[in-house]
Amino acid sequence: MRTRFTRLEADGFRSLRGVVLHPEPLEVLLDADGTATRDLIALFTFLRELAHGRLQQHLSQPGVTDGLRSPVKLSLAVDWNTYRVELQRFPDGVWRLVEEELDLLAGVSVELIAPGQKQPPFEEAQLRTYADLPPATEPEVRGTDAEEEDRMVGGIVQWGMTMMARLLRGFRVQPAGTFEQDEDSFLVLEEPDVDLPANAVWDRVQSARAASLRVPVLLFTPSVVLADAFDLQDVQRVETTADGTTSFRPLLPRKEPTG
Repeated sequence: MRTRFTRLEADGFRSLRGVVLHPEPLEVLLDADGTATRDLIALFTFLRELAHGRLQQHLSQPGVTDGLRSPVKLSLAVDWNTYRVELQRFPDGVWRLVEEELDLLAGVSVELIAPGQKQPPFEEAQLRTYADLPPATEPEVRGTDAEEEDRMVGGIVQWGMTMMARLLRGFRVQPAGTFEQDEDSFLVLEEPDVDLPANAVWDRVQSARAASLRVPVLLFTPSVVLADAFDLQDVQRVETTADGTTSFRPLLPRKEPTG
């Protein structure tokens, strides 16, 4: 069974302000000026470094915090399992996490960093800490019903954290013409050429469709010809408003997916 993105939310992240997306398994973003392409790639790079426990190192790189507006709120749902983080910029100039939560379809919700609690903000996400724990071993003797339930819930939570961390850590951008598929992550493909020969359009479409049967695929392109070669339900047109905010307009109306 393939995984899929079911929801992506971003607010305060460059041009992504109040964005809510429900991507198709194959999502083609027609982005004429490249703003959304750059900012979504920056967002997934941000989440990848966060999942590796390298957030502060990443934020210290030139240009990374340009366009961030405190607070930054990000949410990513995969098969209706949702990971949320919120960061704020503090008076000392450091961005820190004030909220981090994993909400699983199984009915389990874990606050890794609880908002409004009497605790200092965190400079690194807690996802890595839990996702990198060794797998729990089966006890030799069965415990009480309560102990067994706690162990089962703990296993579900660790599975969710490991799944989300693995997906984010595998992020990389690849050319739409030649790419390698990683079953543990998703594909982000970029086609910068506007004018493609017919055989190249055909190759891009067929390879992206085949890959989307296994993993989620996001394809960025400024080419109307390439976008038109996909099914209309898979395409969103990206526009930048006068205030620099990115908006997304599906070519066909979409309904929010439900679990």
